[in-house]
Amino acid sequence: MATPAMILSWKQEGRAEGFAEGLASGMIESRREDLLKLLRVKFVTLPPELSSAVRSETALDPLTRWFDAALSAPTLEAFAVMIRSGVR
Repeated sequence: MATPAMILSWKQEGRAEGFAEGLASGMIESRREDLLKLLRVKFVTLPPELSSAVRSETALDPLTRWFDAALSAPTLEAFAVMIRSGVR
């Protein structure tokens, strides 16, 4: 039988896991929005497929690499080549 202390411990673990998941999700969404903003400021018009690709990415690492590539790419075409080739 579960004791009150065990139940409290499970609740705390669940809260911690939920907090970590929410934090990670927020970081990913923030990176998506930052990347899209950078691309719009630098290149003005984005192809819909590029916006869609950014919005559908669910991992922080690729979004971070894409952000870094966007900073250094002189053109939108160069950016596309960089992200396709996996430039870090």
